[in-house]
Amino acid sequence: MDGYITFEHGELKLGDTLVLGVLSRLSVDGKVRFDEAEQDGLSGKVKVPMGWDDAAVSVTMELLTDAESTCYDKLTSLSRLYKGHDSGGNPMVYRTTNAHLAARNIDEIVFDGLNSSENNQSDSIIVSLRFVEHNPPIQLVEKRSASNPASEATASADPGLSEHILGGR
Repeated sequence: MDGYITFEHGELKLGDTLVLGVLSRLSVDGKVRFDEAEQDGLSGKVKVPMGWDDAAVSVTMELLTDAESTCYDKLTSLSRLYKGHDSGGNPMVYRTTNAHLAARNIDEIVFDGLNSSENNQSDSIIVSLRFVEHNPPIQLVEKRSASNPASEATASADPGLSEHILGGR
């Protein structure tokens, strides 16, 4: 994990960096993952639900021109955050600290996309930031084993110490 993402008081903070814009919308989209199979003798495909896709988080902000910087300067800074990476060259993973995302059981996200647009009516840029839920493979295995009572009993026992060695403790 490379830092936290926070949404507070109309502001967005990625790691230690405050995104200089006005937060106007946050939305979360979740979808079921289907496996499509063809059946012999039938037209079309049969859809079988196979679980859930990683959730998509969208944030809309307005970058304004002010006394300190232009909307283009702010977009340049945001673009650098989007292209930011860890020491291995991988996109940054952020732990979430937002009640909306917590209610949707989203713990970590990756900055997945950046869209910007402007018009000739104002000196501002509207940006749409896309994040995707991050579920590392080890986390998925831990969640599966936590739901399996047999593995709980195994995990709570002292490894390598039999009843005989412990003296019946």
